[in-house]
Amino acid sequence: MMKIFKRGRRYQLATLLTNSIFLTIGVLTLVMVLQNFQVNREVVAQEVARTKTQTQSLVQEIFNFRLKALEIQQDSYSRSVSLINGVVSRDQMAIDRFFTSIDQILPNLAPDIRFLASGEGVFWDDGNAEFYGISPFQLQHLNTDVVTGNSWHISQTPSSMGMRYLMMRRSPVVNLTNGEVVAHLYIGVVLNNNFSLVNAITKGSNADELILAVGSQVIASSKKIDDFRYVALLEESSEALNTSSYMVSRTDLTIAGVPTFLSVYTVQGNNHIEHFVKSQYLWMLFTGVMIAFIAISTRLWLGKRVSLELKKLMNFIESTFTEQKTHQFDGSGIEEFNQIGQRFELSFKRLNEQEKQFADLFNFSLSPITLWSTDDGQLLRYNPAAERCFKDEVSRERLVEALSHHVKMCAQGATLTGVNTTIGGITYRWNLSPIISDNATKQIMAQGQDITSFVEAEKQSQAAKEEAEESARVRADFLAKMSHELRTPLNGILGVSQLLKHSLNEQEALEHVDVLCNSGEHLLAVLNDILDFSKIEQGKFNIETNEFRLIELETTVEKIFMPLCVEKGIELSMRSDIESQMWANSDQVRLNQILFNLVSNAIKFTHQGQVCVELSSIETEQQFELEIVVKDTGIGIEEPQLKTIFEPFIQAEATTTREYGGSGLGLAIVHSLVELMNGTISIDSVVGKGTTLVARIPMDMYIGERNVEPNSLLVEPQSLFDESLHVLLVEDNHTNAFIAKAFCEKYGMSVTWVQDGHNAIDYLRDDPNVALVLMDNQLPSLGGIESTRIIREELGLNVPIFACTADGMQDTKRAFIASGADYVIVKPIKELALNKAMIYFKEKFIDIER
Repeated sequence: MMKIFKRGRRYQLATLLTNSIFLTIGVLTLVMVLQNFQVNREVVAQEVARTKTQTQSLVQEIFNFRLKALEIQQDSYSRSVSLINGVVSRDQMAIDRFFTSIDQILPNLAPDIRFLASGEGVFWDDGNAEFYGISPFQLQHLNTDVVTGNSWHISQTPSSMGMRYLMMRRSPVVNLTNGEVVAHLYIGVVLNNNFSLVNAITKGSNADELILAVGSQVIASSKKIDDFRYVALLEESSEALNTSSYMVSRTDLTIAGVPTFLSVYTVQGNNHIEHFVKSQYLWMLFTGVMIAFIAISTRLWLGKRVSLELKKLMNFIESTFTEQKTHQFDGSGIEEFNQIGQRFELSFKRLNEQEKQFADLFNFSLSPITLWSTDDGQLLRYNPAAERCFKDEVSRERLVEALSHHVKMCAQGATLTGVNTTIGGITYRWNLSPIISDNATKQIMAQGQDITSFVEAEKQSQAAKEEAEESARVRADFLAKMSHELRTPLNGILGVSQLLKHSLNEQEALEHVDVLCNSGEHLLAVLNDILDFSKIEQGKFNIETNEFRLIELETTVEKIFMPLCVEKGIELSMRSDIESQMWANSDQVRLNQILFNLVSNAIKFTHQGQVCVELSSIETEQQFELEIVVKDTGIGIEEPQLKTIFEPFIQAEATTTREYGGSGLGLAIVHSLVELMNGTISIDSVVGKGTTLVARIPMDMYIGERNVEPNSLLVEPQSLFDESLHVLLVEDNHTNAFIAKAFCEKYGMSVTWVQDGHNAIDYLRDDPNVALVLMDNQLPSLGGIESTRIIREELGLNVPIFACTADGMQDTKRAFIASGADYVIVKPIKELALNKAMIYFKEKFIDIER
């Protein structure tokens, strides 16, 4: 045989075919036999179950019949005048004569024991109790046990011959003249060794053997049985299909439908089932013999018919591989062998063609291709392209030095890709793959590609990426610093304004303060627009959902923009189908921001006519959508500018910026917010006629009353704390410190003010008994985040620290919390935000300590 075949045991085709046929026939036959056996087994199981059920019914019926006969006889003679007279007169002889005559008439229905009892106890018995070893004292005990009803009771009583199990029944003896119960007649059946009861049930149930047991104790049987283990074996036999020579059925006796602890085991012959199982085994053995006979016959026939043709085919294959050239296959009388020979002839022709194609690819490829030895990792052969790339001996030595290690790795069977080498200032990327023959790696082929230009481009791309990241970092730092620098004076403006509102009574002065507050809020809104756009660009913008009344969007727009429209002489029209009790679960702040930007733009570019705002709730398949439509009769936008209107810092015309002002961020922020909230926005405009913007935002909506946090102060400052608390204020800006101190004093707090982190640390080191620390962020010398970390880690103080930062960036908030701060307040500080912070401080720190 040729070496292309795997080493190991080989089989002839005839043997393989024989084994296949044998396996197929054997499996099919075995399945049929097993199926037949299973069906017969189920039939037998059903028949056995039916037989057991019939036997159990017969046993129970015979038992019930026996008891019923005793009941009828007892009830009949308990009304006898002779018995009543004897009982009334306590004539023992008359009672004996009465029961003797009864037993002579119906000897088979006589109970084992009888006795009469009244309130004073047993006054007569038939004397049979002593025969069973039951003393008069035990009769008195049985009398007291059976005190209610006329049903059968199973009792057990000790006797001189061991424990006795009895079935007792009580019947009243009634004086027919006056209806008085003069006594009670007791009859009893002794179950121990009760051969008459056992024989009656055995004959009626057609059983070969019968056992009456209490649990595992045999108390009566048709044959003598002393071994209790026999009952355990019968229990096991009664639970499964019995294929031995007997069948066991267990009946748990009941009296008047009430279960008892008595069990009856019946044993019946089972020879027909045993014969059936043996016949099944014989058929299976016969089937196995037939399968073996068919397999041997098939083997002999295939060996004679197939071997000659198979040998012819193998000679053709061997000669083709030996001479390494294609021969014409002469054909075979077996169709399959003929096809194999033709396919092999065609395959060898294609192999020759592929070898020629590989040689052409190797010789005429523009990429360098090399062949390496797996033994010593030496360069064996290279194509003309590789020869042009590595002309001199030095470059070839460098190539061998660069790739020899990878060639050794590839010799272990691995395929390597993306191996870069630089030789003579040119970078090549190599792919190495093993050439396997006869299950062994013979050579390694390495194909290279000049990627010098790609590497240079990658370096430039990396440099550009680093430059962009640095630019983004610098811009983020600038925005954080700008946020702090702008929010600090705004904190002063808004803080003093809020303090003045509570100290002024004159209407004109209050109006001036309102103007001051509105101006500060406007500046804060502009700052928030710039910071929001920066967060959106950096992917740090978060949508925070809460419940709010949806109608608030409409009322807020009217209150804010109606005065502005009146001043410009245009009409503001509000249309809405939103009900007053409709609630939404979304980001109310961002929805206001979207709506304010759209309405503000519409008013800005409308000089006459009207601005129409429509709010609608639209029910979709999965949830609701809020549709915001803002229409105006303003200057409009030309068609080419509509494509870029949502780009940042873009306005319709260059003159628009000069005439109307603005940064061009409004619609860009709106577009980004709508996308963040999984919504859509579209615009339609005609120059000189106006513009329509439609935004649709999905959200959850409800109708009904909800519990929502109020916008007013939650707790009055002067009533929040029961005592004056000491607060350490760390703030470098005098205005901010003045405002924060004034706010804290409204809560009855005493404030100590320090201007940097070092002073705060020194103060806490000397006097750690401070109730609360208000820590600014950007402090001279030592920042607020680092100061917080030192207080927690180096001083080891657990004093509550509330950060107050003008930098609204999420990274700053997270840094404060990570360093040990308990709460973060964003400047400019507002009364409601400070009120929430103080309530949090009281609940988490003051109330818990108490």
